[in-house]
Amino acid sequence: MNTIKLKYIKYLFIFITSALVFTACDNDDMLNPVVDGIYSANTAIGTNKGFPGDVVMAEGEDLQNIKSIIFDGTIEVLFNPVFNSNLAIAFSVPFDEAKGSKFGNQKITFTNEDGTTFQSDFEILQPKPFIGSFNPERPTVGMPVTVNGEWFYNVLDVVYQGESMEFTVASPEQLVFTIPAELTQGGELEIITAGGTISKNLDIYLGFEEVIVADFDGGGLRPNNNWIPYGDYNTLGYSNVGGISGNYGELTWTGATANGYNGCQSDAGALMMSESNPNKVVYLMDVNANGAIGTSVDVFIVDTDGVNWAFNYVIQTDGWQTMEGLVADFGKNYDPGNQGNGDANPASLNQVKVSINQNSGTPNPSVVQFDNIRWQVYETEQPSRLPPTGPKNILPNGDLELGDGNNFENWGMWNGADRMTAETTEIHGGARSLKVVNAAAGNSWDSQFVSDPVGVEVGKEYTASMWIKGQTATVRFSTNAAAGALYGPDYTVTSEWQQVTWDFTANDASTRLVLDMGVSQATFYIDDIELKEKI
Repeated sequence: MNTIKLKYIKYLFIFITSALVFTACDNDDMLNPVVDGIYSANTAIGTNKGFPGDVVMAEGEDLQNIKSIIFDGTIEVLFNPVFNSNLAIAFSVPFDEAKGSKFGNQKITFTNEDGTTFQSDFEILQPKPFIGSFNPERPTVGMPVTVNGEWFYNVLDVVYQGESMEFTVASPEQLVFTIPAELTQGGELEIITAGGTISKNLDIYLGFEEVIVADFDGGGLRPNNNWIPYGDYNTLGYSNVGGISGNYGELTWTGATANGYNGCQSDAGALMMSESNPNKVVYLMDVNANGAIGTSVDVFIVDTDGVNWAFNYVIQTDGWQTMEGLVADFGKNYDPGNQGNGDANPASLNQVKVSINQNSGTPNPSVVQFDNIRWQVYETEQPSRLPPTGPKNILPNGDLELGDGNNFENWGMWNGADRMTAETTEIHGGARSLKVVNAAAGNSWDSQFVSDPVGVEVGKEYTASMWIKGQTATVRFSTNAAAGALYGPDYTVTSEWQQVTWDFTANDASTRLVLDMGVSQATFYIDDIELKEKI
């Protein structure tokens, strides 16, 4: 009897187990998995969309037996089925370019444990690009720079300081372009892709470090607009009307000569730099004379010993312009031409002065505006900013500025002195010219203006020149020397300033230049007389 019961229990267990197995198989056969939508944690991007790396949730029904998820038929997603439910599956959006990943619309294939599959639409969104670093960190103008970052796909444009650049996408993490050679400062870099735009400031290296002394807008080593005027100045002020960048300083001179000089100066504060090589440091200043061509500007840099080192700049064009001077170009003791007595030590400089040179043909009155005073400190020695050395005027007081009343230093009125006076209105440059009034026609030697003797080289060619205007008249050059006089051709005076020249070969080691002016009955004016070795 017991044996029969045990056999019955055994067969009942096998029947129940078999029934459960068959029932479970019937339930699996009845599953119909479907994805209603795929949702990103970033709810702003909508359904069935996501960026690479986003964790998304596929929601639907009968999803518990999903064993694989493949994007676009190529990229299989890693996920843990243990965390699946019949209603949802969580996974990360993959992106592997090497395996064929791409942005845009594509199919996701879901595979069940029994091998059956179903699909859902999905769009992989292109992320906004990211800029991490630059190599080199401060590229040099004219040289390529590598931009390191991410998501440099579908790059539409690379814009640096508002200008589109030619570029090469080396990889999704690297992009290369060349810094334009004409740039003078760094600025904003923009990378524009189909996924968005990113910007970052990119500084550039120009071969020097710039040190601002004063910009008159509160910047620089001397930020306060408290410059002190001195000498024969008329006014010193600050303005932003018509400036190059914000405020600027403005110095005026109206012809006063009591001191013989004028100017204004910054504070004498802390030292300005550590560089001591005068051939590695350049002084720069933006300057404007409002169209007064010929205005002569002197800049003085002062060291801790009180020595004033001078550099001269003559304004040749209208509008704002930048003057440059190597520290080694500055002359000692207020004299730009004093180049033979050493150089200033940039590391000992602590003050800057700006002056209108009132003795070098500067128009009277004069207004000089100045701004953005700065140093450029280079790694290597730089060439001189002085103009090429050419023949010099060997006539003393050739600009006729020196002298009292109707006298002109270094010049004699040999004939017709009563016809010659100093003129202060009709001038070519500076504050004085020579006025000649011939009441009647006569001989060329009836009115003669003669220089002091100057040394010349026998057999060498020289060029004499002068500026002249007035009523129609005839004048000429000649020389006076022990070896005999030389005579130039006749020139006709016109109503506008014109420069007339005469080339001659010196016949004596000492000669005078003579202006023969007595032929015509006329009034005329002469200025800026020169005698130079012919090039």
